[in-house]
Amino acid sequence: MALELAAQLPCVELKPLGDIPEIKLLGGAELQAFVDVAAGPPTDCKLTLNLLVQIAPLLASTACLFKILDVISKIKDFADGAKDLDIVKLGTAVPKLIDAITKLEGCIPALQIPRLVLMVSGILKLVIRFLSCFINQLESIIEFRASLDFAAADGNPVLKEALTCAQNSADAAQENLLKSIGPLKPVLDIVGMVGGLAGLSLELPDTASLSAGGDVTSTIASVKQAIDSLQNIADNLPG
Repeated sequence: MALELAAQLPCVELKPLGDIPEIKLLGGAELQAFVDVAAGPPTDCKLTLNLLVQIAPLLASTACLFKILDVISKIKDFADGAKDLDIVKLGTAVPKLIDAITKLEGCIPALQIPRLVLMVSGILKLVIRFLSCFINQLESIIEFRASLDFAAADGNPVLKEALTCAQNSADAAQENLLKSIGPLKPVLDIVGMVGGLAGLSLELPDTASLSAGGDVTSTIASVKQAIDSLQNIADNLPG
């Protein structure tokens, strides 16, 4: 008599992620968490931690912004003294203004163009590496889904349930992976802005449209085209 398989195969089904956390920045820009598919199945907690990790270097990079605000504050003090013809106030405001401008010299783009170009190059290369990882992950999911043989599960409800769980997890993994491209748009927007300060005219691809729609074949082709475009820009940067 044939034995019936009563045990259920274990399956931990992946769940789609919720909203990607973000922080609004000065000037209208925003900082978003990255879906780190290389660190295992993504979760909402991992997204939160990812965004927290980004905050520290962001605050460090705003040093020049606060120096600019300090100069503006000192200019206001100088203007108030000049308006009131207050010699005492002017005598205090002028040296403070000169000191604030001196501290700002290291942030003036005209004096930092080589560094700006290096920064643009480094970010572009990082984005290229990320998109290459994205393609590898997406192709792996496609291959895994194609390997699921439901025909072999005919008459075997336990195997069919396991295959269904695996398929649902693959669908969730693909959906989560497609969300990982979204945060690239504000990054490339900043690259374009920095490139403009350095006198560079950069025609950057629109990453917001790369994962649009459900055709993964088109997505892969679009991402590969974006990689080629970014690599061409990086290769032709001066210096």
